Amino acid sequence: MTDHFESIAPSLTEARDSLTKLNHRIGLLRLFTFAGIAGFCIAALVRDNKIPLLIAAVALLFGFIILCAVHNKSKYYERLTTEKISANDRYLARINGDFSVLKDDGSEFADHNHAYTSDLDVFGPHSLFALYNTSHSVFGRKAFADRLKCKDYEALSMESIGKRQKMVGALSANPDFLLDYESVSALHPILKTPEALLTLCFKDRELPGSLKILWKVMPLIWLIPVIFLFTGLVKYIRIAILGVILVNLVVWFLTSRREQADIFKSGLISKQAQAVKERVSILLSDELPKELFIPEYMNDTFPAELDSLIEACSLCSIREQPIMALILNALMPFDLLCADRLLDWSSKHGKNFMKNVERVGDIEALMSACVPGLISKVSCFPEINEAKKAYFEGEQMSHPLLDPSKVVSNSVSIDSQTAIITGSNMSGKTTLIRTVGVMMILGYTGAMVPAKSVTCSVMRLKTSMRIADSLEENMSTFRAELVRIASIVDSSKSDEPLMFLIDEVFRGTNSQDRTDGAEILLRKLNKPNISGFMTTHDYALCDRIADEGISNIIFCHFSERYEGDEIIFDYKLKDGMSHESNAKFLMKLVGII
Repeated sequence: MTDHFESIAPSLTEARDSLTKLNHRIGLLRLFTFAGIAGFCIAALVRDNKIPLLIAAVALLFGFIILCAVHNKSKYYERLTTEKISANDRYLARINGDFSVLKDDGSEFADHNHAYTSDLDVFGPHSLFALYNTSHSVFGRKAFADRLKCKDYEALSMESIGKRQKMVGALSANPDFLLDYESVSALHPILKTPEALLTLCFKDRELPGSLKILWKVMPLIWLIPVIFLFTGLVKYIRIAILGVILVNLVVWFLTSRREQADIFKSGLISKQAQAVKERVSILLSDELPKELFIPEYMNDTFPAELDSLIEACSLCSIREQPIMALILNALMPFDLLCADRLLDWSSKHGKNFMKNVERVGDIEALMSACVPGLISKVSCFPEINEAKKAYFEGEQMSHPLLDPSKVVSNSVSIDSQTAIITGSNMSGKTTLIRTVGVMMILGYTGAMVPAKSVTCSVMRLKTSMRIADSLEENMSTFRAELVRIASIVDSSKSDEPLMFLIDEVFRGTNSQDRTDGAEILLRKLNKPNISGFMTTHDYALCDRIADEGISNIIFCHFSERYEGDEIIFDYKLKDGMSHESNAKFLMKLVGII
C-alpha cells in the first residue's frame, strides 16, 4: 500500500495543472464577455437601433452569469485537488519519516501527569499524533488524542477492539476515499470548537407561541393603508403607513433583543454547519459500509437537516447591515421570523447534533488509525488474547518514529513476567520498551502496528522513563521518579492486568539504595496479572536476582562490538544478561579521559 501514494502523485499534479489552465481560460472568457456587455450597452446609448444591441447585451449577461457559476465550481475543484495533493504529500512524508511536513503535533493534548504519553512521545514534535493524525476538526483530533491516551480503557475488550479493527480495515481498503475526505476536511476545517453552533443546539427550545403568532399576524396590519386607499381616505394613507412602520419598530424594540445574539452569529453558525455537512455528506456516501460506521441517529436526512439550518442562517444574513435590518423590521417582525427559524431547528435537531458530531469525530479517529497500516512496509492487526491476563508477544516490531530506512526490528515475548534488559549506552534498550508501549497504544485504537505479528491482552499501561525535575513543584529528579514508580505500585494493588515500562530504575540515588529499592519493587510487581520491562545498568541487581532465583523474571540484553574508534551496534535483542559498559570508551571519544 505504501507505493499507492507515490503512484498517484503525478496524476494528481496533472489534474491540478489542467484545472489551473482551464480556470485561466474561463477567467479570460469572463473578461471578454463583460467587455462585450459593456460594448453593447455603450453602443445602445449612441445608436438609434437600440433593441438588437440590448438583446445582445442581455444574452451576454446570461452567458456571463453561467460562466461565473462554472468558474466558481472549477476553482473549487482546483482548490480541492490542491488539498488532495497536500494530503498525499503528507502520506509520502510519513512513509519517508519526514516530520518537517507534519505540522499538527497535538501539543495541546500533552499531559505530563499522564500514565505514559510523555514517555512514549504520543504528543508534540516528532510524535505519534504528528505522524498519524489526519483530522482537520477539533472533534476528530480530540477523539484520536483520547484514543491514544486510552481514555476509554474500561470499555476495551477483545470484542470492542475487534470492531475497531474491522472498521479500520474497511477504511484502509480505500485509501482514495481517505484522501478525498481529508482534502474536503482541509477545505472546511473546524479547528476550534464551533461555539456558536453548539450554543444554538443546547438551547433546545422554541420561540414562545405568542411571538410566533405575532410575526405571522403583524404583516396583516398593512391592510390598514390598503383599506384607506379603497375607502376614499387617501389623505390618511401616509399617516397609516407611518403608523404601521412605527408599530413594527416598537414591536422590534420590545421583542427581538433576546433572540438577536443567535441572529448576529448566524453567519458563523452557517459556516460551521456547512463544514459539518461537507463531512457528513461524504460519510453517508455509498463508499462506506454504513452498517459499520453509521449508527441509527446519523441517517440520510442529516445533511438535509443541516441544509435547513444553513437556509435559516441565509435568511438571517439578509438583515446583516444595520440599515437593512431597520428597513426589514419596519415592514414586519423580521427578526422574530429569523429567530423562529433558528430555534425551530434547535428544538427539532439540536439534541442529536452533538451525537452526530461525536460520531464524526469517532470516524475521523478511525481514519487516523488507518495510517500505520498504510505507511508501514510490514504491518498487522494485533490479536487480543483474553485467555491470559498479562501477556505480550511481538514479532519483528519496529518503532514508527525512527528513520524507516534505518530502523531495526525486534521480537519479545512475556507472559506474567518481568523482563530485565541490560546492555551498554545507546544499544537500544529504551527504544525496545518504548516500542512495546507503542504497539499497545496503537493496537488498542484498532490500528495496524508496524510488526509482523503482535498478540497481547488488554492491560493498563504505566511508564517511568523520561524523568525530569520540577522547580515549580519543588521536586527533584529522584523524587519525580519515585512519584512515577509509586503510581505503578499503586496500580499493581488491584487485580487489573498491568504492563509497566521502567527505564533505568532509581537512577537518581546511590548504588546500594538503587539495588535494594529495585529488588523490593520487583518483588511487589511479581504477580500473575502483571508484566513489565525494566532496563538497568545495575549489574549488582541482576546478579542478586539471578542468585536468589526470583520467579517470573527473565533477562535480555543488547550488545555491541568495537572497530578502532567506532562502536558498532546491531540493536538486536538477545537472551541472557550483559555486564558490558561503553561509558569509558564514550568518555574517551569525547576527550574527557
